[in-house]
Amino acid sequence: MLRWVVLLLGTVAFCQNNKRPLFGTVTSPNYPIPYPNSNKSTWDITVPAGYHVSLSFLVFDIEPSENCYYDFVKVMADGKELGQFCGPVNSLTHPGHRQLVSLGNQMRIHFQSDFSNELDGDVIPYKGFQAFYHAVDKDECAPPSDASGTWTPPCEHVCHNYVGGYFCSCFPGYNLQSDNRSCKVECSSEMFTEESGFISSPGYPEPYPPDLKCNYSIRLEEGLQISLSFQEPFEIDHHPKARCPYDILKVFAGDTMLNSFCGSHSPGMVTTRSHTVDIVFETDDSGDSKGWSLHYTSEAIPCPYPEPRDTYTIISPEQNIYRMRDYIVVTCQTGYKLMEDRKELSSFSTTCQKDGTWHRPIPRCDIVTCEDPPVLTNGQYTFLTAPGRLEYRSAIQYRCNAPYYNMVTPNGSDTYTCSAQRQWKDDNGGVKIPLCLPVCGKPDNSVESYERILNGKKAAPGNFPWQVFISINGRAGGALIGERWVLTAAHVLLPDTEDNEEKNLTKVHVFMGSLEVKHLLEMGNHPVEAFYVHPAFRKGSYDNDIALIQLKNPVVMSQGVSPICLPSPEDEDDIYQNGRKGYASGYGVTEKHTIANELRYVYVPVASWQDCETYVDGKKKSIKDHTNRQKYFLSKNMFCAGFPEGSLNKGDSCQGDSGGAYTTPNKQDTWVATGLVSWGFNCGQGYGIYTKVSNYVDWIKSYTEEEE
Repeated sequence: MLRWVVLLLGTVAFCQNNKRPLFGTVTSPNYPIPYPNSNKSTWDITVPAGYHVSLSFLVFDIEPSENCYYDFVKVMADGKELGQFCGPVNSLTHPGHRQLVSLGNQMRIHFQSDFSNELDGDVIPYKGFQAFYHAVDKDECAPPSDASGTWTPPCEHVCHNYVGGYFCSCFPGYNLQSDNRSCKVECSSEMFTEESGFISSPGYPEPYPPDLKCNYSIRLEEGLQISLSFQEPFEIDHHPKARCPYDILKVFAGDTMLNSFCGSHSPGMVTTRSHTVDIVFETDDSGDSKGWSLHYTSEAIPCPYPEPRDTYTIISPEQNIYRMRDYIVVTCQTGYKLMEDRKELSSFSTTCQKDGTWHRPIPRCDIVTCEDPPVLTNGQYTFLTAPGRLEYRSAIQYRCNAPYYNMVTPNGSDTYTCSAQRQWKDDNGGVKIPLCLPVCGKPDNSVESYERILNGKKAAPGNFPWQVFISINGRAGGALIGERWVLTAAHVLLPDTEDNEEKNLTKVHVFMGSLEVKHLLEMGNHPVEAFYVHPAFRKGSYDNDIALIQLKNPVVMSQGVSPICLPSPEDEDDIYQNGRKGYASGYGVTEKHTIANELRYVYVPVASWQDCETYVDGKKKSIKDHTNRQKYFLSKNMFCAGFPEGSLNKGDSCQGDSGGAYTTPNKQDTWVATGLVSWGFNCGQGYGIYTKVSNYVDWIKSYTEEEE
């Protein structure tokens, strides 16, 4: 609120908001009309604490007199007079543009006039004065310009002035006390938790204050060891004849005091071997020594150097020393495995602990071993290294049962080594083992007498190991061409005498491996998985008279059992030439019209196509039944072998031999299945007609190679 205060006819104008004013005006009584005679007026000005009062006169018109004896204005502050003024503008007693400033926050203005204002009998109208005052910030921190008295600084250390007041602060390491001006070191509970740092006495390198009881605590993670490095200068009050009687610095590791220090000789490096350190600094009430400073560092506790348990262990990373939180990874050289007790580990690492031990002991490395080498069907392996040892780098060599099997290798190698991956691998890293494939067309005891033989002859062991005895509504023959495949004539499996064309596997019995029928039957049959008749074969005709029998289980080759080869394109112009020697074998009717009890064979040469055709045409003319005559159709899927009708040589195949192979040694001395016994007119009285196998090689392989 705006208030006007009138004191003894004078006025003071100021703006106040329930606070002490920061500025205002003071005027003489009746201003601006002349002031009255015989007047005494006083104005007291107060501004907020922390400010000075600054006063200046805007208008000043007071009767002049010597020493301002008659009329005057007097300004007072801080218990003393700042000035007494009167007279005209240019007089020595006029205030002019002076700024009158108090030291405190108060000022008094006193006005006095005498009984008249006359000059030479005339009345002079003097207006009086108008003064302006305002609050001026007081710099409590600055020493007074008047140095006559004793001045006490408001702050013990540092004074900070601001508008309307001031505050005190302390040097680093000191705390401001409750009086807000005094400073005292507070170092009784300093805590350091970083792994390195600096600590010094208060005020270092300036002299430290008196009466200190400092405690600097370093608290680090367990497993770290603290070292103290004292710097220069190092200076603590001491006595030449007594140990540290005044001031003393003590170093504790845990509860144990390591040492105490004073004097001017630096302790240098102090190793505590602890993760908790206390530094206690106590001083008396006097002295001017510079104090001390140190740099503390920490180092993790070391673990024992990890020693491998064998020469195959690899430890990484390699370091000269391993400390807390360091870790190592343990691996093995190629071909070895990590073992912890009896347990195999896929990986291993261990960490240096805070107590200086490894959290897991180092494992060992044992050599890896492979399982027994895969069994090679119809073969075996031999160790190239120590027999029976299955460990890393052990080597074996596979071989097939000769002479009945040949080896086929995936990568051209028959040698396998136990690898670091615990697999048997060949020289090229392959894991697939070789195959032992039967050797075809190489009988142990090849027929060597190629001269013409009248009628049949008993076969010797090893002459015709591909010979198969088939029992199905009677006797028939076949030829082994693979481990699970038998080649025979289609009419053997689908004879004209049966109306049902469905395949009845239970009626097909296959025997092999002996020359004697009795022994064959005692040995047992080979179960049949399926059979496949050539799709172009039709009952009532012998064209495409060829079929395949698939066995359930592979046959093991031996002297008495091994396959015949199929003819190759290169054999075509050789094995079907007129007069080319070949052999038919079987367990069929003999020349004496009896059933053979043993395997017999006969030499029968290939006949020319012209002779064969003439012979068949002649025989067909003698058949009166036209329907029956069509059955004996001669096609290019057939050939004739044997001797002309009426010849003294009677060698031929007969009933019971159907489906058996007509075989020929080719130019490479390999026996091939040239034909299959198919049909004829009368046994031993002219040519026999055979299915031409070379025309069906692709059809045969479409089954046999698909299985492989």
